[in-house]
Amino acid sequence: MKKAIIVLLITVLVAGFAFAGTFKGSAGIEFDVLLNTQEWGFKNTTSGKYSFKFEFDTTKVSIGDDHQTDVWAELAADASAWISLSNAGLASNANVGGKYTARITKANIHVGEITFGILNAGKTIDLASSYYDDNEDGKPDYDVLGGNAFLANGFTVNYKDWNGGFGAQGTWGDNPAGDTYQIFAHVETPTFKFADDQVSVLGGAYAYVTDKDNTNATQFGGAAKAAYAADKISADVEADVAYIAAAEKFVFEAAANASYNFGEAGYVGLNVYSTPYALLPIVGVPEDAIKLDAMLSAGYVFGISDDIDLSVDAWVETRDALIDGLTLEVGAIESTTIDAFTITLTEIADLYNLANDNPLSTELLVREKVTYKHEKFTAYEQLSVVLGFAEDVDDPILSMPFECGISTTEIVEGATLALTYKNADFKFFEDGVYGNIVASCTITF
Repeated sequence: MKKAIIVLLITVLVAGFAFAGTFKGSAGIEFDVLLNTQEWGFKNTTSGKYSFKFEFDTTKVSIGDDHQTDVWAELAADASAWISLSNAGLASNANVGGKYTARITKANIHVGEITFGILNAGKTIDLASSYYDDNEDGKPDYDVLGGNAFLANGFTVNYKDWNGGFGAQGTWGDNPAGDTYQIFAHVETPTFKFADDQVSVLGGAYAYVTDKDNTNATQFGGAAKAAYAADKISADVEADVAYIAAAEKFVFEAAANASYNFGEAGYVGLNVYSTPYALLPIVGVPEDAIKLDAMLSAGYVFGISDDIDLSVDAWVETRDALIDGLTLEVGAIESTTIDAFTITLTEIADLYNLANDNPLSTELLVREKVTYKHEKFTAYEQLSVVLGFAEDVDDPILSMPFECGISTTEIVEGATLALTYKNADFKFFEDGVYGNIVASCTITF
């Protein structure tokens, strides 16, 4: 009987492993015709990934919710432990490991309306950052001042949306470091609103003072933000400033944004960002130079009829406007929807070296794409025309990248069939690329 129970437990455990796992992957076959290299043939592709996590335990604990007085403490923590298997590819080998996490998520002491947090000293205020995210990681490309705690050991204070923190540590006497100190303090105001809540302001300041080493890391800083919001207009200006003792100078980071909305039909927007190059890891730019970026944009949706909408977005952007090598970008995107058809036209003109004596070069890109979605298949065609001019070059640069294709999931259930012509670039004044034709069948699970 005991042996049967053990076998049953092992069976349940293994079944739990199996059902907790996930397997994602695909298998496909292609027939390629490469027109440039004059090759053809079949190609098989497979990819997959299996993983599971069997969780032994997850524990959450908290105290303080049932306090009876105005002076009370609260503590919260969570912990979990698990065994996991991961395999990056379709191979017989796999990595098995066990892990656990345990952390204190909250530790506060409440004295009436004042809350003291005893986990750390908090972070400095941080308000300004760049308006663009070219890395597409959900974070601004530049955010160089504020946001980090100089000294983790300490406490935080909150009172009616006022926030602050304080930390201190040091050595003295016979300590090998001698007499040293590090002091960190910061404060942040709540958001104050005026003029029927249309105007709002907030700010804060911090100080980090130390003689721990010879680097003189002492720094004083602050930040402020002012915003205006009405029915159609919104605008804000924010700035972070700091005094760097080692460099004996002030640095800043500033941003401004404004927009006017025409309901759901359109908008006009302005974004500006600026900071010294001394704070940026850019090689070859003097530290005393100032980075200035700005973009003016507008968009509108024209309702041609019940079945036709014309959407137009346009922008003018300059980056590094105050240094040699100014880049100016002018662009527009036009998209027309007519029932199942979507036609997109993109025009971008880039002008380089407008701020120095280098040869002027100009490039014009026009791209159109037509997509047709049927209940049985999807077809598309895309053509780009790239026209470039440069001084001291006799022939212009003219190329026409092209691709088209059709795909369906309706012919073979659970599979995608596709016929594509891609990687073609029809060029003038030089040899072109004729691309390749691909017929494929892909199963994804």
